[in-house]
Formats: sequence, C-alpha cells, structure tokens
Amino acid sequence: MAELNPKAYLLLLARLAIVAAFLMAALPKIQDPVAFTNSIQGFRVVSYDLATWIAIGLPWLELIAGFGLLIPQIRRASAIIITILLITFIGLHASAWIRGLDINCGCFGVNEAHSAPNYLWLVLRNIGLLTACICVLIRDCRHTSSSHPMT
Repeated sequence: MAELNPKAYLLLLARLAIVAAFLMAALPKIQDPVAFTNSIQGFRVVSYDLATWIAIGLPWLELIAGFGLLIPQIRRASAIIITILLITFIGLHASAWIRGLDINCGCFGVNEAHSAPNYLWLVLRNIGLLTACICVLIRDCRHTSSSHPMT
C-alpha cells in the first residue's frame, strides 16, 4: 500500500472539510425552503419569486457538488461549482455588511436566526473554504494532467 505524504493528508482533510460544510449547509435548507427563501430575501438583491427558486435549487446544488468532491469522475466540476458559489457567498456577505443589513444569512439553516450576523466571520470562513477548494482543484488538475499525458 502506498504511503500518503503530509501534503496529501492536508488535501484530503481540506476536501473532507469542504464536503462536510456543504452537506451541513444543504440539508437544513432542503428541509425548510420557506425559511431559506426569507433568508435570501433579507439580502435584498433578488425578487421574492427568484428567491423562492434559489431556495429550492441552491441546496440541492450544494448537496450534489459536496458529494461530487468525493467522486473522481466529477470532482473537478464539483470543485469549480463550489468555488463559484463561495465567491458569490463572499460577495453577498460583504455587500450585506457594507449596507449594514442585520440579517440571518441562512448559510446553515434557521438555527442561525437568533444571533446577529458576524460578517467578518462569515467572510473569513468562506475565504478559508475557498482557499481549501482552490488547493484541491489545483491538485486535481495537476494530477489529472500528469496521469493523462497528451499523445
């Protein structure tokens, strides 16, 4: 059996942390799309109708992309989707922070509704996840290109 080097362990931990974060974020929102619709509305960037569609579709995208990081055939596509989502989330949190909105971000369901938003933490958490995702994506791209040389 091949031994994993420390860098490989860190990348595995990064991958698992991203998967856990996206699964833990998706499941409560799937269970309560109405509450998630209200959270989306709080950002004041889309209409109620669009917020409803986002509340129905986004959690499923998070769930599939999260699981996708564990499936070699769709790992890279999942990492790209998660990267785009995290950049979007960072932008939305920064926008709400700048505009002084006191909202429940809805990131992990309605459990966050009783606390004031800590935008610095939300932005830093998403930057950390984004950094991990980019590292995983770079590793997967290098691994794929080195294992399939062009002929």
